[in-house]
Amino acid sequence: MKRLLIWIVAFGFILGGCSGMPKQEVTTTTQAPQGIIGDDIPITRSQAAKMLALAFYTPEEVQNLPQDVSFPDVSKDNWAYPYINAAVELEFFSGDGEGFRPDDDLLLWEAQILMDRVAPDYEKRMVLTDDNREMAVAYSLWTQLFEKALMARRAEDSMYSYGIGKKTQVLFMPGEENLFDGGIYGADGYDLSIYTDEKISFWEKGGEIIGLISVDEVAPTIENIYCQKEGDQIILTGAGRKEYSFEGSEFEDGLCNVTIEKGKATVKEGNKLSGEFVKRVDDKEVYLSDSGELQWAENFRVYGQDLSCQNQNALICGTDLADFYVLDDKVMGAVIQKDVVPEKIRVLLGGGLQDSVTVKGAEGFSLSNGVGEKDFTSGAATLTADLAWFDHGIVTVSGKVILTFDDGQERAYSGLIEMERMGDKVAIINELGMEEYLLGVVPYEMPVSFGQSALEAQAICARSYAYNQFYANAYGHYGAHVTDTVASQVFMGADTALEAQNAVAATEGMCVVAGDRVAQTYFYSTSCGFGTKDSDVWSTDGTFSSKGKAYLEGQAFGVTQQMPKTEEEWLAFWQDWNMEGYDKESAWYRWKVYFSASQLTEIMEKTLADLSASNPALVKVKQGDGSWAAAATKGLGRLTGMNVAERGQGGIIKILEMDFEKGAVQVYTENAIRKVLSPTKRTIGETINLQRLSGGTLTGQKMLPSAFFAIKEMKNNEGKLTGIALYGGGCGHGVGLSQYGAKELAAQGLSGAEIVQKFFPNTTVEKVM
Repeated sequence: MKRLLIWIVAFGFILGGCSGMPKQEVTTTTQAPQGIIGDDIPITRSQAAKMLALAFYTPEEVQNLPQDVSFPDVSKDNWAYPYINAAVELEFFSGDGEGFRPDDDLLLWEAQILMDRVAPDYEKRMVLTDDNREMAVAYSLWTQLFEKALMARRAEDSMYSYGIGKKTQVLFMPGEENLFDGGIYGADGYDLSIYTDEKISFWEKGGEIIGLISVDEVAPTIENIYCQKEGDQIILTGAGRKEYSFEGSEFEDGLCNVTIEKGKATVKEGNKLSGEFVKRVDDKEVYLSDSGELQWAENFRVYGQDLSCQNQNALICGTDLADFYVLDDKVMGAVIQKDVVPEKIRVLLGGGLQDSVTVKGAEGFSLSNGVGEKDFTSGAATLTADLAWFDHGIVTVSGKVILTFDDGQERAYSGLIEMERMGDKVAIINELGMEEYLLGVVPYEMPVSFGQSALEAQAICARSYAYNQFYANAYGHYGAHVTDTVASQVFMGADTALEAQNAVAATEGMCVVAGDRVAQTYFYSTSCGFGTKDSDVWSTDGTFSSKGKAYLEGQAFGVTQQMPKTEEEWLAFWQDWNMEGYDKESAWYRWKVYFSASQLTEIMEKTLADLSASNPALVKVKQGDGSWAAAATKGLGRLTGMNVAERGQGGIIKILEMDFEKGAVQVYTENAIRKVLSPTKRTIGETINLQRLSGGTLTGQKMLPSAFFAIKEMKNNEGKLTGIALYGGGCGHGVGLSQYGAKELAAQGLSGAEIVQKFFPNTTVEKVM
């Protein structure tokens, strides 16, 4: 075999590099030089198999595949075996035979075959001759071929859809688990010891290094890392700890930039800011009460009290929980110093950013921006983002006020009101005590006519939800913990009702508790007779990979029959409008809707495009090789069929598949499915009527009531689809407490705590605040 490394024109560009990479069995303490990795080192067949396997499987999937492949030269306890097994399963390499030759160099002709199998439609090819076909392929060349082939396979400009990401980090300690300054990664097939204390770039998937790219710095500066000095040693804490020799002046423990050269550290420390309240935070900037708006440094870090790595959402708005560090006018990061509790909640008002807001108060009010103050003894003030009042940051409104929003809604508020310019709009935040907040939630999330016990159950769930949202800080980029719409829970300001006041007072400080934590309490209008589990509903990437909560499982709500198993059984279940259940008194307990095939085709041309633009991971198009990938949904032609690809607990649809004349599409998650099947006529056909068990027929609905439904296709004598009827039940996502179910249980005499425990099994109701 020729050991020459090939450097050629391939896939339309010159490939090459300037540095090498060791095989796994090689151990050396020599540092690698700066530059591209692997220009003078060949890629082995086992390393190529690993890269291909991890392009299409996660590391866990690779390890859990049936071990069907057998080669005489690869034992099943060899690090390479799971990857070779997976690569054969994917049909990139051949199966059983004389041997796999795992440690042999990958040859040029073999690389071309692999590229043809990965991207069969890619036209550019390498030029093979008798002189070069038996040459070993350089590692750096292979990594570039690999990237180009994967992108060509799906006509994409990155490897994002494969779950492959690029990392650039400093290697602290190599080993079975390689400790970098920003994470711990496996590296099967590689000995990384020559990269110790160097900053390198690599591809990673699921915590496993797929391929090495370059050495970026041989005397790297580790930015924004927590440093402690002990004697003549400095301890750096990133994803783990590493000690270095240190010579220099004293410094206070905190965030620093540290340069490592020949095992010794030099330090540039940040300036500490303490005692400031976080007003707003996202991954680009943080707004502090005294310092105002500050930009994060690149690769900023946030540490917990135990110096564990966090993200910026741990910096809870409205609290002074952390010290911040600033260097060169950028915030290096933060170190959390204390626990905080949700005594107060911050609400984004008006459902989002506003073009303008009008403020008035019966007893007057004042506006302050930290520079000046203006009193209004009477009258009103209309604020827009272009006013100079916002030039100095947040504007505070003092006094009980009435706000008028863009949509004309007018509501009264107590507590602190803050307004901030965001682009050409205004964000409005109401900060108030937790119990006071609930007074404006409970009567608007549940009718007060549902009874005292039901309202108490709603108050307990609403408090638990707000408690968790405080810590989640999901609206931190606005400066809030929750919004005032159904995106969180409806909040109508100071408006309340006596029944709600009684329910909130009777349950003061009480939350749903699972183990030693406040439970995630979701609620919705109406069940179909069954509920579902949380991990079958929420999945931003469409993988449904979250573990879910044990108390958020699918269960029957007053339905005595066994849960259906087939599509025919589900259709019969939802076509039975006399089915018993806790929610039978709700108009939404059963519903149906009919679309003509032409209507639904037109609707989905718009809704699929909208969904694909907002979250591409939830819309996938069938590829030529039978796989599904995020892609444009244009030019699919007429709808020809629809079916349920996967259901979750309780019958909820997780994946819906639509067939068109020129392709097929899958939509993931119940909320996306409900939006895609919007029951509103656009231009074609008759008005679309959504019929309910009671309460009349509705038109113009933006989305289906739920994703608990079955499909009935209508076809003509030629077998062509003419229309689709959906028979369903319930209103909402189906996780947690059903409000109409709570009403029925209250009528049966259950207490608020008993109702809660019915919907959240194996939990308790306890006073936690």
